[in-house]
Amino acid sequence: MERTAESSAVKRALWFYRDEIKDCTVYGELGRTEQNEETGKYLLQLSEMEKGHAVFWKGFLAKLGAGEVSYRYPSYKLLFIKFIRKIFGLSLVIRIFERGEENVIREYREFLQSGGLEKHDSEQLHRIVIDEILHEDYFANQLVGMSGRLESVRDVFYGMSDGLVEVLAAVAGLEPVVKTHVLVAAGGLVVGISGTLSMAIGAYMSTKAHMEIEQRQSDRVAREIDLVSHEEKVGRLKELLHDMGFKGDYTEDAARSIASEGNNATDFFVRNKLGRSRESSENPRKAGLQTGLFYLIGSAFPILPFAFIGGLVGLAFSVIAVVLAQMTAATIIAISSDTSIFRKVSETVGLTIGAAAATFIIGTLLFTFLKLPTIP
Repeated sequence: MERTAESSAVKRALWFYRDEIKDCTVYGELGRTEQNEETGKYLLQLSEMEKGHAVFWKGFLAKLGAGEVSYRYPSYKLLFIKFIRKIFGLSLVIRIFERGEENVIREYREFLQSGGLEKHDSEQLHRIVIDEILHEDYFANQLVGMSGRLESVRDVFYGMSDGLVEVLAAVAGLEPVVKTHVLVAAGGLVVGISGTLSMAIGAYMSTKAHMEIEQRQSDRVAREIDLVSHEEKVGRLKELLHDMGFKGDYTEDAARSIASEGNNATDFFVRNKLGRSRESSENPRKAGLQTGLFYLIGSAFPILPFAFIGGLVGLAFSVIAVVLAQMTAATIIAISSDTSIFRKVSETVGLTIGAAAATFIIGTLLFTFLKLPTIP
């Protein structure tokens, strides 16, 4: 039984070691290429911190008899992260890593609480857990500052997704009745333009209302901690960390570290109570324009095949183009919304194909049973 437990500890420690090497490599690369000097400097600091954590796990593995271990983060994965950073910005990359940090903190906490560690190792891991909590808080702060860009990314791809689904459904319904492919494309274009206006107005109105509600809630929660004494502030932050699932003596140190940072303590309290900052970064006008524009772009995917090819062949090309575009859009939406990528892609593609199939069947049935004249 003891040998089994030791083997399990080696596997977990090896996973921790590789994760720290990954973070060290990625943060170092992002820091060296970041144009914002302050952000780049902090990313390089994070890289050095993760390097120190990796050294701890390497030594810990040696104590467990795992021998000499080494790991190099795959270059193709690093290239992919740099590509995401270049195309979609640092905000999306931080969102990806913020998802991972929450899992790492939970794993570290469980490993620390499992017992069986030597005093020195326990103290070192205690310090690492505090580092990771503050590290995750940095990510959360960055996401707050970049939330406008994340909202923009989400608006872009939600608008595109809606355009893909609705216009594909429209041309699929027209195809059985309208035999001239250019007329099918024209019908899809009319649907696309009307949808663009509807989506833009809807996004503007909903974002404006949402922004006003969020601001009132944030101000109310901020008042809970803004005016209290330092010790009471530490107590409330410690209680909040406990509510978030953090246990043990290190929560006291983490709470004091956060409380000593002035306004950041209030921001931390509000953000973890409500999941957002005190100041809303949403822009209703920008949301409306982006959603409308990319709805129109999305509508082009199902329309373009009918500009050149008619019949079921044109419809097939239209469906293929839309499915590929939807897979990309759903992946970006899932990352920026912190949801399962596989579930989001499956759901989106399934609903898209289902909507197209339903409207195609309805168009065919109406044409057949009502004996509607074919439009040449």
